[in-house]
Amino acid sequence: MKHVWKHIRLGLCLTLCLTMSPFKAHGAERLVVADTRALLSGLVHLAAEKGYFSEEGLEVQINDFATGDEATRAMFEGKADIASVAETVLVFDTFREKDFGIFATIGSWDNEVKIVARADRNIARIEDLRGKIVATQAKFSTHYFLYQALLKHGLTMGDIKPLFMKSAELPAALEAGDIDAFSSREPFIGEARQRLGGKVQVFAEPGVYWKSFNLVARNETLKKHSAGALPKFLRALLKAEQLVQQQPQEAAAILAKRFKTSPEQMAAELAEVKLRLGLEQRLLYTLESVATWAVQENLVPDKNIPNYLRLIHPEPLLAVKPNAVTVIR
Repeated sequence: MKHVWKHIRLGLCLTLCLTMSPFKAHGAERLVVADTRALLSGLVHLAAEKGYFSEEGLEVQINDFATGDEATRAMFEGKADIASVAETVLVFDTFREKDFGIFATIGSWDNEVKIVARADRNIARIEDLRGKIVATQAKFSTHYFLYQALLKHGLTMGDIKPLFMKSAELPAALEAGDIDAFSSREPFIGEARQRLGGKVQVFAEPGVYWKSFNLVARNETLKKHSAGALPKFLRALLKAEQLVQQQPQEAAAILAKRFKTSPEQMAAELAEVKLRLGLEQRLLYTLESVATWAVQENLVPDKNIPNYLRLIHPEPLLAVKPNAVTVIR
């Protein structure tokens, strides 16, 4: 009898070990995210800080990048599963990359990008930029915004002296007096204010450009994880979205630390920005508008505008927040 119980106990032990070993070997599903350091990707940072990814059974490694171009490059090179990026960078990606798709918008704002000018260069309004050296990063949302803002005020890129440089270089160039103004976003606007002791003019043009941040992945990742890890990732972001809506002060405090600003300033920005999951028809319109601009300005060699509807992969979001998908397919 003892011999029989010994074999039973041994069998139970082996069964338990076999049951537990996959969990020990694989653990939680793992995703690497190339995240652009911008407020519009704030849901990703909030979800990480609050532990929402772990709650959904995910192990998420977030790698910060200064620009969306760097983030998508990491994704295309296989160094990340997901990238967060503005749609302007996406447009330029579509002219050279075909093997990827968009599965969610995570933030949008019509007042993120602004023009910052030195207060001592006689620039009291956007029209005063005529003949001035105005810098921005080429082929980015800040470039597209500058084009649109000038157009609204009766100017073109030919009426200014455009200078293209990396976004991180803009505040120092403004401080040194090498440029008269630049078009950019936070944290570069705030850095310029600090460097010049607040002696800057900041021009906002709400409504000129509705910018969005989106989650993209290679087709292989979308095929592999659309029914598993990606919906879990989005559920974590949905919790972050609810945090912004229900506990805005807590969300502002967390994001203020990330962007080195005051909770009050962050709260004011969160009152404007739309940090929400979605896939709206407006995204397609913006992608096509930016692509048309890129072609007309000879910023891309190909003159054929891609079919952006083919880039939309709504399945992960439909499993989490179906009413947020309004793209007409």
